[in-house]
Amino acid sequence: MKTKILIGAFALCLVTAVAVNAQSDQTIRQKNLQKRENVNEKRQERIEKRNPNGYGRADDRVERRGDRIDRKQKRTDRRVKRRRGE
Repeated sequence: MKTKILIGAFALCLVTAVAVNAQSDQTIRQKNLQKRENVNEKRQERIEKRNPNGYGRADDRVERRGDRIDRKQKRTDRRVKRRRGE
């Protein structure tokens, strides 16, 4: 009888320890995500301050290049089709 109680108590203790450990892992993960988000926000603010007009951003580049990207994509599509034998 004593062994059953001991085994039950040990199992309960083990389950509790695993649950607490999993919860602490989750809070650590959450804290790290929050830190990373904060760093990214600060970085973005510095970039905005340094470059208010947004020169050199990918979106602006796309607009400035016009349809060059579309032409490149067409060429790539043709190449892929030729390789596949279509």
